[in-house]
Amino acid sequence: MVTLPETGLAGITALFGVMLCGLGIYTSRRWNEPGAASFGAVAVILGLGGIGSSLVVFVRGVAAAPSTAPLWYSIGYSAWVLSTVPWIMFTLQYTGRVTEFRWRQVAILAAPVFGFLIVETTSLTVDSLVGQIFGTISILYAFSILGIGSYLLLRTTSNYGHLSLYIGLSLTLAQVSTLLTATLTGSIVSDTVDLTAYALYATGFILPTAGFGLGLFRYRMFDSTPAVGALGERAIPRETNDIVFVVDNAERIIKLNQTAVETFEVSSVGPLGDPLESVLKHPVAQLTELETIELETTAGKRKFDTQVTSFTDQHGQRLGTLLSLRDVTDRELRKQRLEVLNRVLRHNLRNGVDIIKANTQAITDNVDDQYTQEIHDTVDRLTALSTKARATDQILSQPGQTSQRDLSSVLSEVVDDEQIDLDLPAHAPLHTNWDALRAAIAATIENASEHAREAVSVRVTESRDGYTITVADDGPGIPESELAALKAETETQYQHGTGLGLWQLKWGVTKVGGELSFDTTDGTTVQITVPNQAADSVGHGS
Repeated sequence: MVTLPETGLAGITALFGVMLCGLGIYTSRRWNEPGAASFGAVAVILGLGGIGSSLVVFVRGVAAAPSTAPLWYSIGYSAWVLSTVPWIMFTLQYTGRVTEFRWRQVAILAAPVFGFLIVETTSLTVDSLVGQIFGTISILYAFSILGIGSYLLLRTTSNYGHLSLYIGLSLTLAQVSTLLTATLTGSIVSDTVDLTAYALYATGFILPTAGFGLGLFRYRMFDSTPAVGALGERAIPRETNDIVFVVDNAERIIKLNQTAVETFEVSSVGPLGDPLESVLKHPVAQLTELETIELETTAGKRKFDTQVTSFTDQHGQRLGTLLSLRDVTDRELRKQRLEVLNRVLRHNLRNGVDIIKANTQAITDNVDDQYTQEIHDTVDRLTALSTKARATDQILSQPGQTSQRDLSSVLSEVVDDEQIDLDLPAHAPLHTNWDALRAAIAATIENASEHAREAVSVRVTESRDGYTITVADDGPGIPESELAALKAETETQYQHGTGLGLWQLKWGVTKVGGELSFDTTDGTTVQITVPNQAADSVGHGS
């Protein structure tokens, strides 16, 4: 006979069994996510166990079987044990250890557990020595794979950055509690069943319902699975200087390599779970459209080529994206230098040669010292231009070691004109590529001195992570056409500079990872912001 409290507990068990089945069916919406199918199987098996055992209570009462635990308990316990097989499959897939299970592998995993079911449903009862041995082995096996799966889940969720450890705790405690509750229930089930056994039994279905529900709805466990990071990590080349990010379908950062950590000065776990835009300032879709992208790094602004690769699971479903960034700053600088030097040779030298030819002809027709001097001046300018071109390419093409020196001392050496007003701090220690910086400073001062009417000033002030060098003159200002070529970062037949000075300035500043700005409203003011580079850094070569 079934009493009212027993009926209530059986009803609760049935209710939570239905809820577990519902959670399993709900998970089918995410069927293509790693581990979702196995997780759904865990929930459905436990749910069917709760429903089946409750039906036995309602139909047959709780009359104990003659020599074993009541039927209702056997049904539930069998479901609990059987659920450990899809549980280990779920944890292996969810954590990215295994991407696909074949039927043979599933059969091998399930064989010992099905042996337990045979013991429970045949004449090999627990009173039989064979049954006892086989049943004990099966139970130990079930606990073993339960423990392995739980360990993998807890370890992964605790080390996975954007995933909360609470996901692992919720799921693990829910699954472990089912088998522990079943064991405790079995220890007090006898020929006379009391309410304590029913209460424990019902708890074995309530706890997984709560834990699985938290995982699915509170923590949204399948929005971004650890398997994405595991698969992405396997796709990352072991030996590479490229910056690598792995993002999920929501473009959240799942993994990043050490180069990315050092380039953007972030921790290895800090940005995990954050949108990719929070670091790169560009979404993935935009990165696929841009040939190159300019990013702010620890070495200043650098240019990168981007490569975007999607990776999928065994079903061909897209799990995430592998984003690789290669520093091409020096390649682009080299391209610019070649364009400018080509212009210098094609335009400036050709014009100089034309002048020489014209004046040579004039000398021939009408000897005059004025023409002779013009020839000499032009030849001198061409020689100086050629020398500057070679020196600029040599400085900027070499790797260039960084070192620490005093910026004020270096400026005092570079500026040898007493007419230039210097406003320098007593000490300005700076770690940088001094060859490139001296070339940039020299080009700036040379341009200012050449075009100034009267005054040229050089001032150094501290910036956020280095120093700002300001060179100002009261000349007519740099023509907009020359600044336009710098802004466009290329030269054309109709848009080009008149020499190498501004390009030498730009290339030198880029080489040291600095920033360059111009103000031509009243004369020309050039600002060069130079960051302090790491003591062990090496300048980039072309």
